[in-house]
Amino acid sequence: MKKTAPRLAPWQIAGIARLFGALAEVSRIRLLQALMAGPATVGELVHRTGLQQANTSRHLSGLLAARLVERQRKGKFVMYSIGDPLVYRLCALVCGKLDREVQKAASNLRKAI
Repeated sequence: MKKTAPRLAPWQIAGIARLFGALAEVSRIRLLQALMAGPATVGELVHRTGLQQANTSRHLSGLLAARLVERQRKGKFVMYSIGDPLVYRLCALVCGKLDREVQKAASNLRKAI
């Protein structure tokens, strides 16, 4: 049975493109993964990801603009955290797809041997 996609308005399509654009950068994915372990400061995220401080701040700004992360001031520190539960669902979907592809490739390799 063929699934039909919902009819989207141009502004909705543009919003989807912006969201995927925010996710189309390896460093941003690394930051989201690091934040899935819990809220962190920029310094903690630099340590968790190995990214440079300037890049970390720049990419966090992009994720903040896309409303995928949120920030909260705690004294003299700014804590970043996952701002939308969608991040967890997207990760599960994409990781699941990658796992299925790896399993299929492994199965094909076993059949070829």
